[in-house]
Amino acid sequence: MIDWFPSTASADPARDLSRWQGAVTMRRVARSIDDRHPATAGHSERVAELAADIARSLGWSRRSVDRMREAGGIHDIGKVCVPESILLTPGPLSTDEYEIVKTHAVLGGEIASTVFTRRQVTWIRHHHERWDGHGYPDRLAGEEIPDGAAILSLADAWDAMTSRSWSRPALTRAQALEECDRESGRQFAPWAVAALRTVIEDRPPVPAPVYGRLRLISAA
Repeated sequence: MIDWFPSTASADPARDLSRWQGAVTMRRVARSIDDRHPATAGHSERVAELAADIARSLGWSRRSVDRMREAGGIHDIGKVCVPESILLTPGPLSTDEYEIVKTHAVLGGEIASTVFTRRQVTWIRHHHERWDGHGYPDRLAGEEIPDGAAILSLADAWDAMTSRSWSRPALTRAQALEECDRESGRQFAPWAVAALRTVIEDRPPVPAPVYGRLRLISAA
């Protein structure tokens, strides 16, 4: 896959080149995290494209949609700091293991801050917050959650729901939309769920990706 990066005019080409190189490196690291188990390949790319589609449907500018896609492509980069023994172990996580996994949101934001914008960093840091305030890392609620983080949270959960995990089969699109509606106002931003429905209903059905034994970590 060719590493994607938007082309934008700038008065500082050298700075743009440095940012591009850093972004490409992070994309490759994020992809390597997905590749820890062959069945998870493509997760970050799918989340990035869905998040970008949701942002576009909400009327975001082209530049902001590009930024959304960038952030989506590395939203789980903090998991590079989580031991494989935790990420790849089937069965329930212990309390201590789950606390370690939860650090990936903060770590991901810190890693992204070396290259990406402050706005993108907040999206990555907060993509496991919940609309009802019971997420992590900062227990933000409602409109406190950055819009991009709310979109990433929903796109990430959608990909998890529509992909087969070690413990359950994938949900159909209809079942996943029903679950999103049920969690609207609790786990997910209501406006994001409404936009997701518009996006999904315009998409042709695709075969569900398979996650195999890799544990899905969500805020649910």
